[in-house]
Amino acid sequence: MPETKYGSRIYLGVLAEADAAGPTAVRVYQDFLGRLRRAAPGVKELRLELEEPAPRKETPGVYECWATLKAVVPHDLTRDGAGNHRDAWRAILRDTFQATCQLNHELVHHTSSRVEITREVFPFEEEARAEAAPVEETPKEMIRVKVLLGGQVYDVEIPKDENLLDGVNAKGVDVKWDCKSGVCDTCQIRVLKGMENLSPVNDREREMLGDKINQGYRLCCQVTAHGPCEFEH
Repeated sequence: MPETKYGSRIYLGVLAEADAAGPTAVRVYQDFLGRLRRAAPGVKELRLELEEPAPRKETPGVYECWATLKAVVPHDLTRDGAGNHRDAWRAILRDTFQATCQLNHELVHHTSSRVEITREVFPFEEEARAEAAPVEETPKEMIRVKVLLGGQVYDVEIPKDENLLDGVNAKGVDVKWDCKSGVCDTCQIRVLKGMENLSPVNDREREMLGDKINQGYRLCCQVTAHGPCEFEH
């Protein structure tokens, strides 16, 4: 079945104090992502990347948060009133986001929150982003990471101070993820050794994991590794 990759810019206005704006946006976007998966189960590779909230100058008490959603949409996707898969996907995005905002009405500034634009993502755009990555001029210090995954044990080395998810994935250890923004728990791991060598738990992890943090659970995409560690996924 033919398919097309689409990118969407989604704007969310949240009603929150400064220290709660990030966790509030995460909560709403997490709900949206879950509803979107249920509304369009045939859509693959959903990725949601969040930007940091910023105060909206003209509306005190409202924080603006932009997110980029990417997804691979099959051409057989349908929606009542839509003549093709692109229009069906746009309608599903719009309706699901509006429903999410309504159901989280106490957290959302409705008059501004919206799906701004949805368009095809072309291969050359992805390639250009990869080519723009900085080139390391000097070798980085490496640290050992042990991963228990799917009944197998992987012992790899990743650069010190690297994002843990990116580091192990680059070594062929397939830790699953959906957003890399802390708005889902797909990359949830349990740290077995070396918690002291990892970055402190952040607000997005506390919002997602709650009391499980005390049992050693983390969101792999939110962790930076400063020394050896061991975890299971």
